[in-house]
Amino acid sequence: MSKQPIGRELLFFQEQQPLCVNSALSNYLQGGFTASHSRVLSFGIGSKPVWLAFDVENPLTFPVNRRIQIATSWLDSVDIHYIPTQTTAYSQILTQYSGDRSSFTDRNLNDRYFSFDHDFTPGKTTVLIRIESPDPMVLPIYFSSLDTALDRSQFQSYSYGFLYGAVLCLLIYNLMLFIGMRSISYLLYSMFLFGFLLMNLSYTGHGYQWLWPEFPRWQQWANPVLMMLFNVTGLLFALRFLRVKSFLPGTYKLTKLICILFPLLLLMAFIADDQVLGLIFAFDFMLLFSFMMILLGIMAFNVGNPSAKVFLLASTSSMTGAAVTGMAVWGFIPFTDLTYRAAEIGIIIDIVLLALALAVKFRATEREKLIAEHQAKIDPLTGLKNRRAFYEITPSFWKQKRTRVGVSMIIIDIDYFKAINDTYGHTVGDEVLVQFATLLNKNLRQQDIVARWGGEEFILLLPKTRLKEASTISKHLCESISKHAFIADRNELQVTASIGLAHGSPAQFTLEQLISLADQQLYRAKQRGKNQISYENSPDVPGGTCN
Repeated sequence: MSKQPIGRELLFFQEQQPLCVNSALSNYLQGGFTASHSRVLSFGIGSKPVWLAFDVENPLTFPVNRRIQIATSWLDSVDIHYIPTQTTAYSQILTQYSGDRSSFTDRNLNDRYFSFDHDFTPGKTTVLIRIESPDPMVLPIYFSSLDTALDRSQFQSYSYGFLYGAVLCLLIYNLMLFIGMRSISYLLYSMFLFGFLLMNLSYTGHGYQWLWPEFPRWQQWANPVLMMLFNVTGLLFALRFLRVKSFLPGTYKLTKLICILFPLLLLMAFIADDQVLGLIFAFDFMLLFSFMMILLGIMAFNVGNPSAKVFLLASTSSMTGAAVTGMAVWGFIPFTDLTYRAAEIGIIIDIVLLALALAVKFRATEREKLIAEHQAKIDPLTGLKNRRAFYEITPSFWKQKRTRVGVSMIIIDIDYFKAINDTYGHTVGDEVLVQFATLLNKNLRQQDIVARWGGEEFILLLPKTRLKEASTISKHLCESISKHAFIADRNELQVTASIGLAHGSPAQFTLEQLISLADQQLYRAKQRGKNQISYENSPDVPGGTCN
């Protein structure tokens, strides 16, 4: 017995009007059935009921048990009739019934597919199967021993266990990321994964077996509804992930409109109880979804979106998988578990690649955010910290416990800077500021904090520094500035600076008060003729100048 579908061993006949089993048998015996040339028969959406027939010869003297399995999970009605050759009366025909019109618990076997076990008596038995369904009538039919059928079922159980486990892990992980970071991209990706999971559970039959076994009405509509959910969540995720709204607002609006239109059409079909129309809408949307995912990726790639390459690769993998499955079902390539499930493999590659792309995009976004935050705290001209950064950093130094030593604050202002700008131009003035900042950095200790306070003013915080030590540092700075040759646009400039110095501790002042005291001392230094250092005198620290 072959482990492959037995489609080529079958004969089929499509009803034009309802037939009873006796009429179908008579038609078969008279040669009214057509031979199949494909391993898997396929009749499309909304096809008429079909009769299948094949003969089983048991050469032994005792009955042999065999399983007939139709490895499709969405057929509304499956009636299978066993007719021994010697049968002369309808009462001797054994019939088994199944299908989605009945509850899952009514099935003969607890199998997501339509499976039937039968003891074939010695001699020849004709098997007639009548199948009716508005869904795509794809019929991979297996005839095998029970052991072979169980081996095939076990392999599929393991593979689906791995598939569902991987998708659930990704789903939970991305939901946690959404909860932690409130990023809509992670929410939409989680919804996309959830849509895929439900859709797969539905069309593989696991949903009817595990989740809604007592709801045959929902089972008949689950495939188109969950296909819609998968398509809509996928497109919404693509719009967000590729930032389509920012570079193609028209395409963004059209895609959103499509995501509303097709579910509305499906709703109309449901209200009209037209399952065939609902399936047509769902499959048309699935084709459009695949096309649009690739198109959106190409558009994003053309505008230089770095995430578009991986997105295109992911979408192409799912399209390739769907194409392989389609060719296997239509008989263009061999029908195997691998080729039949290529669509699932393609989508798994798709969602894994999208997960990696989402992670890469998040890291890039966070890196850009960190860079932006860093740049927001840096003066773009001098490269020093700006006022905002100074206020963020200094409180931790200000609140340190060594209050007996205290903290010193210095504010430095370049003398006659306006005259430099007016005489040589702002470009030269900017170069002076850059060289001045470099000079400050070179002459400060590692623990000191320097920032551009605004214009030609700079501020320094000297942690754990007494007034006497701070005054020495101030004099050294002042002398270094006055002796330095500032070269800008082939001009050598002599630059001086005025310095205001204040000292205190948290027990005496607030940080703002200490800055204000240093500013007052700077004003005094300016008033005394510039190129001065001014600070409150103390018994052990006399006042000072730069000269």
